[in-house]
Amino acid sequence: MKSSLQEQPDQLESIFTKALTSNRLITQDAVLRSDYLPNKLPFRGLQIASLGEILAPTLHYSKPSNVLIYGKTGTGKTAVTKYTMNKLKETSIANQIPLAFIYTNARLCGTEYRLLAEMAAATNLQIPFTGLALTEVLSRLENHIRRQRSPIILVIDEVDYLVKTYNDDLLYNLTTLSERITPSFISIIGISNDLQFKDQLGARVQSRLSEEEIVFPPYTVPELASILKERATMALRQGSYTEAAINLCAALSASEHGDARRAVDLLRVGAETAEREGSEILEEKHIRLALQKIDQDRVNEALKTLPLHAKLLLLGAATASHPTQNYVSTGALYETYSNLAKACDIEPLTTRRASSILTELHTLGLLSAHLVNYGRYGRTKQIRPQISLDTIQKAFSEDPIIGTITTKKTQSPQTPTN
Repeated sequence: MKSSLQEQPDQLESIFTKALTSNRLITQDAVLRSDYLPNKLPFRGLQIASLGEILAPTLHYSKPSNVLIYGKTGTGKTAVTKYTMNKLKETSIANQIPLAFIYTNARLCGTEYRLLAEMAAATNLQIPFTGLALTEVLSRLENHIRRQRSPIILVIDEVDYLVKTYNDDLLYNLTTLSERITPSFISIIGISNDLQFKDQLGARVQSRLSEEEIVFPPYTVPELASILKERATMALRQGSYTEAAINLCAALSASEHGDARRAVDLLRVGAETAEREGSEILEEKHIRLALQKIDQDRVNEALKTLPLHAKLLLLGAATASHPTQNYVSTGALYETYSNLAKACDIEPLTTRRASSILTELHTLGLLSAHLVNYGRYGRTKQIRPQISLDTIQKAFSEDPIIGTITTKKTQSPQTPTN
């Protein structure tokens, strides 16, 4: 035992010395990150022009149309929106035009309250972290924006999550709020991966929100290859990669709906793998190893990026499962979920909203839900987590809201087994 402990400092010293002395393949790490926004966005000129033309009236203090932007993951929706917003912001500042720009992500916010809180903070309005009714928050926002007299461009990324988890009431309230704060206004840009999202909106919201629509097609293999070559030129040492490795990245990513984000991730992890091996060249074998690693990390990443209520439901399913048959009924799960939510000082969702999230978790393969008929005892769904409790606890341990309760198990009533 003693000798193995003595070896550890020498092993680390060797690793760190190698990192300091080796000739790195990656010279610009930030360029290979998913949140990197390049100076130009190839193959998206049409979408940039369309969004720019829609938003241009704001420079004349005129309210532009609301916009819904559709497209699969990794097709450039968020990048194009942020790019256009940045250019518009530069123009408004240069011409002393008062405009406020707000970007939110409904899935990361988790709740309607937190989305409004982010919106308030972006306009320099402070509201409590929790505790106010949504109507009160909206009222404070209305009074604040009216005093500021500054038009707002509001981006709601993953807006479909907001509607699926709650309903379209908040969108309706925001559109009506815009009408009450003249001469200011709120112009909404909604971004969604769901091409059928518009069908989930009520008629009253459709007529107000979906005034303009922009659809982003998937990237093709040649387009992805071109994007990757440009990133590789900026991020990797000259002569440190093969064209075959770049083309393989493009081909693998094109098979998954033309996802540029996944393509760049493959390139980054492949380069990191080559560096660890001490290789001077990024080759196809490193891309294939990177694909395996990304697939292994996918579950953990999926868990970490789940919305707040989805995390609570999954944690509830894992902690309240039947001790011998590894399942929990929907009723028992909802009770456990409600207790976990209250422990986090969060208002539980309705059973209908919770059920829709369970369906999403089932689709993601994180749990299974099967309807079982108990005869005169009625019907229920048997919820079986597909991820171990240890994996869930590890993934959620760093969550600022539920991290402290991940090790607590809540007992639930036993389900009749028949």
